[in-house]
Amino acid sequence: MQYPIIILLSVLIFLLLFIFVKKFNSKQNLILKVFTLFLILLFLIRIVFFDAFDNILALENSLFSKPMTAFLTILRWLSYSVITIICLTPFVKIKSFKYISAFVGCVLWLFNLIFYKNNVIAFIGQTEFGFFNYRAFMFIFELSFMGGISSFYLFNIIKDKDFPNKKQVILIFLIYFSYSLICFPLPTIQNLFGIIGGSLEDFNDTHRLFLYATLLFLGLIYLLFRKSSPNEKKAVLLSLATTNLLFFLYSWNLNTFTYANLPLHLCNTAVFLIFIAFAFNIKSLFYFTYFVNVIGSLIAMVMPNSSASLFSAVGINFWFCHSLVFILPILAMMFKLYERPNIKYMRNSIIIFSIYFIAMIIANAWINTFTSVDYFFLYGNVISKHFGFLEQIRLNYQWLINVNNVIYRVYWFYDIIIYIGYIALMFVIWGAYKVYYKVEDHYKELLIIRSIDKLEIAKLKTQLNGKLNKPINQEGINMIKITNFSKVYGINKRKAVDNFNLEIHDGEVFGFLGHNGAGKSTLIKCMVGIQSISEGKIEICGYDIERQPLEAKLQIGYVSDNHAVYENLTGREYINYVADLFMVSKEDRDERFNKYLKMFQLEDAIDNQIKSYSHGMKQKLVVISALIHNPKVWILDEPLTGLDPSSAYQIKECMREHANNGNIVFFSSHVIEVVEKICDRIAIIQHGVLQGVFDVKTLVDNDISLEDLYLSFVENQKDKNAKELLKVQKKALKLQSQISKNKVKKK
Repeated sequence: MQYPIIILLSVLIFLLLFIFVKKFNSKQNLILKVFTLFLILLFLIRIVFFDAFDNILALENSLFSKPMTAFLTILRWLSYSVITIICLTPFVKIKSFKYISAFVGCVLWLFNLIFYKNNVIAFIGQTEFGFFNYRAFMFIFELSFMGGISSFYLFNIIKDKDFPNKKQVILIFLIYFSYSLICFPLPTIQNLFGIIGGSLEDFNDTHRLFLYATLLFLGLIYLLFRKSSPNEKKAVLLSLATTNLLFFLYSWNLNTFTYANLPLHLCNTAVFLIFIAFAFNIKSLFYFTYFVNVIGSLIAMVMPNSSASLFSAVGINFWFCHSLVFILPILAMMFKLYERPNIKYMRNSIIIFSIYFIAMIIANAWINTFTSVDYFFLYGNVISKHFGFLEQIRLNYQWLINVNNVIYRVYWFYDIIIYIGYIALMFVIWGAYKVYYKVEDHYKELLIIRSIDKLEIAKLKTQLNGKLNKPINQEGINMIKITNFSKVYGINKRKAVDNFNLEIHDGEVFGFLGHNGAGKSTLIKCMVGIQSISEGKIEICGYDIERQPLEAKLQIGYVSDNHAVYENLTGREYINYVADLFMVSKEDRDERFNKYLKMFQLEDAIDNQIKSYSHGMKQKLVVISALIHNPKVWILDEPLTGLDPSSAYQIKECMREHANNGNIVFFSSHVIEVVEKICDRIAIIQHGVLQGVFDVKTLVDNDISLEDLYLSFVENQKDKNAKELLKVQKKALKLQSQISKNKVKKK
């Protein structure tokens, strides 16, 4: 009798779906959701009732033979996962789910229909039952909705000729097989194999392996779906959240339900909250799980209060539920389905947690007057037993409230400590998230830079006929050329250096003048490749510093303004280290090393650790390291600051000698007298803008004071007459303009 009723009801549900969809075609998905909600309700009612089949261990039972028991276990397993997918299909809009609901759903509906009686016996544990047995009655309607909805999906596929191709068939199989591995009735493994797997406690081997596996599963899901569409990512997370909810509900037994079964533990509430957050996209609930439940589940996994075997029904419920509560919020953030949290979300999470915390204190005090519970472990010693001092606080600081001769007990001091500790952990986990975000941003930026670099290298190969070590500008091999260079830091609107143009030729000692903050160090750092270029380009001996950084840097010797060195090395070790970087041969290295060692009088200290050197000695060492590879371009940033007269004289002589050998010396300085004595030309920069380039000999021959010229570009001079300084500036600019015109005429 039951068989024709199930078939008739399935046909009726199919026809109702067909009629409603035909009449309200634009509301098809809504109609499917409504019908699916009935299936969800029937499915949930079934799993919260205890089944006789749940007591079977390793196929041993009195109801069926071992082969039939194995078959029914697998049928229940496959049906469980396919019903879950049918329930999810109208909510996730994933085509593969629709195919599974149609094809796999119809096949398993047929098998469940054929073995209807065996299924009901597995529910109630009796071989004889009447039509109006409530479990049988519910299963009739569950099968009917399953059959009606699955056949409707199949009908639409046939009608629209939307059959899966070979690749989609493989994908359908992989999705269903993979999902079935994590979505099954809790007792399935113990039904088939008995109690297997060790108890997870005290960081034994099984415990550690499970913790590693949890992290591995997190990484695996991310790698598999990181490139999927947002809809597919949401479907994955909602499917896992649904599985978690089903695991938890399956552990309930309405026949023996007690207060201890209420889902009031933090991780129990998380099972529901995560599902609701993903199903209805409620941000506030999601961020609460992200800040609060992730910590709670991690603590529960690290310090478990369950000694059940891993693959027993109790073990699967405890371990897998906690691991999914830990994984799902993190995955949602890794998939970029929610924006990164700010202090507002943190504050809201603390408020919600505070309300929950107070509610659990009240619930513990009230319910423990008539039965034993320990919600959020605020009443028992699950947490305090791990910390001896906490157990003493818990027992010694109690608040006893007498209401109508009923004693309500509150461990007030212990609860305050737990509350403060948990809030602190929330901030710690937020800090950990922030560190992760910084690392993630760094590597994303690195990947973008690498992809840009690959494109640039490909362009250079084409431009230079495959010879990447060839100067990009053959005409500029004996000079520094800066073209339309600008630098902007971060999101600042003002440019640190603005549209800077300059050419410096071999044989020159070139001085660079400007007040603090004028842009001198910014330009130098971009010239040597420490800072990126915002606009324009810089060429060093024909090599583009951005497009050919290695080749350009091999032409440069750089003395920074802070002489940063590895102070635990000796002077000799440091020079050899730099020489190795620039691939200097032993013969050239020794010759130059001995020459500069005598010049700077460092023979007695060269084998001492650098941290024992004075400021001047360190500066000399940096100068030697900058010259050890005989660079074509020697760049110095404030090289004479803090040096004694003897050391300053030695470095000035070295600069002049290096330029006389056909090289370029470019340095910035505040000391006008030094610039005037050793420079061939100078440039003055003010507020990031090049004010002028001047020939020092021409200035001297025309009795123009370099100091007055420099001060004429500096604002608010009180010690000098502004009008006189302006005259000096105009005279110098006029002379420089004449020199430039003469050079053009000669060309």
